[in-house]
Amino acid sequence: MITFTSAQLDAWLAAWLLPFVRLLALFTAAPLFSHRSLPARARVAVAMALTVAVAPAVGTAPALTLASPAGLALVLQQVVVGLALGFSVRLLFAVFETAGEIIGLQMGLSFAGFFNPQGGTQTAVGSWVHTLAILLFLAMNGHLVVIDALAATFESMPVGADLFATLHRLRLERLGADVFRLALSLALPAVLLMLFINLVLGFASRVAPQISIFAVGFPITILAGVLLLALSTRHLLGPLTEGLALFLAPWR
Repeated sequence: MITFTSAQLDAWLAAWLLPFVRLLALFTAAPLFSHRSLPARARVAVAMALTVAVAPAVGTAPALTLASPAGLALVLQQVVVGLALGFSVRLLFAVFETAGEIIGLQMGLSFAGFFNPQGGTQTAVGSWVHTLAILLFLAMNGHLVVIDALAATFESMPVGADLFATLHRLRLERLGADVFRLALSLALPAVLLMLFINLVLGFASRVAPQISIFAVGFPITILAGVLLLALSTRHLLGPLTEGLALFLAPWR
């Protein structure tokens, strides 16, 4: 007859439940995984399947009862780690969305936000660059890289480690600065091109004051911006790879 104690049962439950909670928290916050087109049951099923693969390599969980205050603190730790990793991945797409917003502002397409029937403020360029980044992310198997980064967190941030020390080591505020740095670097060619065009239009308005700058300038800036976007599309894979490595580096 096989017998086991309550302590052994708590240890088995913690060994499987804690990785499952961390995975499920990631799927709740990370882009693509948290999309509404992916049903909640599918997320739970994928998290359970990955838990079966990850849990044996996690190591021994602390010997405690999950219903105790210390056990609930461990569960909260897994939730925070999973949400923080998902937030880091979301910052990657914020880079391209911010760059698209800057480019759309320079092109003059920011006025479209006032006429958005959904009541949003995102411009057409921002939506297009964001969608293109998602497609490139899937093409380069970025979702698998994120799952691999989560599996690596069980070594860099083991279960039972000091949560505040771990989050302090991540320095999430620096990731916010990296978002603006990468976004500005992506939008810099468009900003310089639009600045040159506006300078030319300014000289033209001085030479020929009868020319309506608003009637001529908007088509020129929009056409130049569309051509620049068409030429720079093939070069988005490099910044996406760099940003993915940058935002996932603290977790490894």
